[in-house]
Amino acid sequence: MRVLLFILSFGIGVSLAQDSLKIMYYNLLNYPDASPERSDTLRKIVQYVSPDVFVVNELMTEVGADLILNESLNQFGTSTFQRAAFVDGTDTDNMLFYNSDKLGLVTQTQIETSLRDFSEYVLYYKSPGLNASSDTVYLHFYSAHLKAGAGDFAQRADEAQILKNYLNSRTGLENVFVGGDFNFYSGNEEGCYILRTSGSVELFDPLDEIGDWSANWVYADLHTQSTRMSSFGDGSGGGMDDRFDLIFVSDDVLSNENGVAYIEDSYWALGQDGGRYNQSIISPTNFSVPDSVSQALYWMSDHLPVVMDVELDYTASVESLINPESLIHQKGNQLIFDEQLVGTNLLVFDTQGRKVRDTRISFTTFTLELPTGYYLMIVPLEDELVRKKIFVHE
Repeated sequence: MRVLLFILSFGIGVSLAQDSLKIMYYNLLNYPDASPERSDTLRKIVQYVSPDVFVVNELMTEVGADLILNESLNQFGTSTFQRAAFVDGTDTDNMLFYNSDKLGLVTQTQIETSLRDFSEYVLYYKSPGLNASSDTVYLHFYSAHLKAGAGDFAQRADEAQILKNYLNSRTGLENVFVGGDFNFYSGNEEGCYILRTSGSVELFDPLDEIGDWSANWVYADLHTQSTRMSSFGDGSGGGMDDRFDLIFVSDDVLSNENGVAYIEDSYWALGQDGGRYNQSIISPTNFSVPDSVSQALYWMSDHLPVVMDVELDYTASVESLINPESLIHQKGNQLIFDEQLVGTNLLVFDTQGRKVRDTRISFTTFTLELPTGYYLMIVPLEDELVRKKIFVHE
């Protein structure tokens, strides 16, 4: 098949309609090692929440990732969830699961610390308007699990600085979600202050509730740990008195500058009704969620998951800071890449958001053999995504 490629530049889309995403972060308490049978317990929680993006930490094995995917998420007629690649770090690990009807995974990156890696996952929205004349929205998710312990402020600060250094080194970063188990006792703790304010990428608490959270009844409706009074299954006890689990977002998510907007009053520590201070998630009786869900939250982990909703523009456009015309050229039936792209990956998606090619660029010339039609081509660089729309014609 002879292929002729017409390279199209990106246009600026006009927002005509909206869709929404539900985002959920959860510390799974050494899953599945503490008790592998918890996949059905987790299923009750995720079926109730119906997240589109599910980011976890304290994952122990790839087997655990597959249990979550196949026994918790893709159940009861649902088969659309996919996951990122499992990376076995030096301690417990992270994972991202996503609804592939709405989202596609572009890249993932590990950011190493002396204890646990941060994980970066870049997703794109499968906009119904994704075609030759429109671009789509990109979202950057980060999973964090900082050092636990009331006396480990300095190590948490060091870890937070590593993540902020990475974020500040990225150009064109947009729609950022940094979540997980931070083990911050206060929003004024040095590590939290570094994460929120240092460098060029500021992060914000969607609830704007920065304060001294630990053992403070004023913040009882925000506490996420512990769901239990007594400890069992590797988990901590002591009742609800800490806000360890959070989702921070970049300013553009709050101001809807790049096609993603936080939906007011959607942020919630699932099952937290404000009446849990120094109590468990199930006692006194919890009326904020069904009894089956509160019981599942009790048995699944000593942390509560944190959820939030965002609205997306169908046809929002994100313009690359890199001019793709300077790096990729078309000549006859070939793409000609600048030498700096050799050694990077070429990702190609069809108009339905399906990844149809994922290949390493080994030479400066490349022939793309695909059926006639429009495609989105992405070459991830360290600090930017080079993006082009292409048309393949026999």
